[in-house]
Amino acid sequence: MISPPLPTQQIDTARLRIRRFTREDIELFISFMTDCESTAFLPFAQEQKSREGAKQLVESTIESYSSAHPMLAFAVEEQMTRQFVGFCGLNPHDEETIEIMYAVMPSARRQGYATEIATALARYSLDELGYRRVIALIVPANQYSKIVAARVGFKDGGLVSNASFAEKVHQFILEQEPANTVVERT
Repeated sequence: MISPPLPTQQIDTARLRIRRFTREDIELFISFMTDCESTAFLPFAQEQKSREGAKQLVESTIESYSSAHPMLAFAVEEQMTRQFVGFCGLNPHDEETIEIMYAVMPSARRQGYATEIATALARYSLDELGYRRVIALIVPANQYSKIVAARVGFKDGGLVSNASFAEKVHQFILEQEPANTVVERT
């Protein structure tokens, strides 16, 4: 598996900033991870959904940023208020395919943030990192996330098995449009 470079700066959207986690995010991340409703559809281990497990996860993510193999997990905040609204991540599968993940705090839901995050990660993966295909793995019961993926332009590729999930998941796929090729006629 290849390791794409971390963004040297944050990724800004119309309303949001995707950036590296900082120590100031720890309590908010813990709050999200210990909320059973928030993590119901996410493939985190039970111990990571505990206060100590969530704290350890985000602290190891922060520490990894300066390592040779950084975790590609990021905080998301509103640009204007700097309010933490969620987190997201990238998971390279091979040289052509990368997976995106996004999660939004309960207080920030139904405001279009998940769509904005997914759009930004997909565009960044295709345009900046050079991947040809972006996927999002979504459990069948997560209707809202499936709607988000469809809004961004992903197509439902059907149910697939994935080691991170106990059940089969929908694999939503967004592929880079092939470059127009000019054919010379003689």
